[in-house]
Amino acid sequence: MNILERFKKYIAIDTMSDDNSNSIPSTNTQLEFGKILVNDLKEIGLDNAYQDEYGYIYGKIDVQKEKTIGLIAHMDTSSAFKGGVKNTLLIKNYEGQEVTLESNDKLNIEGFPVLHDVIGDDLLFTDGKHLLGGDDKAGIVIIFEILQYFLKHKEELNYNLAICFTVDEEIGRGPLKFETKKMGADVAFTLDGESIYEANIENFNASKAEVIIEGINVHPGSAKDLMVNSILCAMEFNNLLPKDMIPEKTSDHEGFIHLEEIKGDVNKTTLSYIIRDHDEKLLEMKKEMLIKAKDEILKRHPKAKISLSIVDEYKNMFNYFLSHREAIDLINKAYLISNKKLSYTPIRGGTDGATITYMGLPCPNLGVGDFNPHGKYEFVSITQMGEMVNIVKNLLKLK
Repeated sequence: MNILERFKKYIAIDTMSDDNSNSIPSTNTQLEFGKILVNDLKEIGLDNAYQDEYGYIYGKIDVQKEKTIGLIAHMDTSSAFKGGVKNTLLIKNYEGQEVTLESNDKLNIEGFPVLHDVIGDDLLFTDGKHLLGGDDKAGIVIIFEILQYFLKHKEELNYNLAICFTVDEEIGRGPLKFETKKMGADVAFTLDGESIYEANIENFNASKAEVIIEGINVHPGSAKDLMVNSILCAMEFNNLLPKDMIPEKTSDHEGFIHLEEIKGDVNKTTLSYIIRDHDEKLLEMKKEMLIKAKDEILKRHPKAKISLSIVDEYKNMFNYFLSHREAIDLINKAYLISNKKLSYTPIRGGTDGATITYMGLPCPNLGVGDFNPHGKYEFVSITQMGEMVNIVKNLLKLK
């Protein structure tokens, strides 16, 4: 089974995670997909592959070397769009033309400038009705290709090779039941980025906030000086926050406060926010903005009740790598040997590796050739997937 065939096999299986579920993993489809992966791992010769009670998959090629390198990818896909695509569109040697999906949606370089960077590549597009699922099944397939090679050429490995496929990464729970001891690696890499010419050692510090506003509902005909409309209070609350500090108006290292959901009625309204910044101090300032907004609404509407809860989610791994450079040195050497250009870009999000790094296992993120994830315009460069296989193979051969 070649890289394209395996990828199409895996993306046809819907493995969306579910933030509303309390189970681990959050969806049974991830467990079932994991069983398929374990069977496929054994078929290619990784006899010690297994799925633990939480759905995580572990395996190892032990060649009795001093150090072990780990490769990690996640099985779930985003719930932002339906998964399980069957009708994909393959364009070989893409020449920059407009692409029409089965849904009649169109991609062109003007609307999606990233297409300019993949001219000459073999590209696989979704049908416009589903996610493609390259985030992160492209990572899984790349790891399969690497395993297949080294299971036949163990003498070329200069490190033991451990792998893990995690669950629920898309809902921020990927490392929840991940065990560094089970993986047994000294250094690891998540294969969960976009362009293979970018690596990530920097991500957002992340928190989430929930604001619950309780108003007073009375008959509109007799509401004067009595009614407190929680919906209007919620609108005022959000308007107290900086209007340009939102995802659609920020880039690079700029953080944001993002209103993800608002729901309610006159009696009660809930606002759900995510707070992001690469700088921990600036993240704390953003939290203070929410606290001040709460206090201001209470001053304006003393009869209202407001609760604000803020929960920290994950930290920027950059500070860790300032004093732990082994993983970065490995990346730099592998790209140099592979004759591939490389830049380090900040992730405007997070990966499992951010949390795993602070569990004591250094874990930068590498690209897999997946673009426009989490939506109907997603596509992968099959060419870049193959090139990343070679880059990681070179990394594992380093002395």
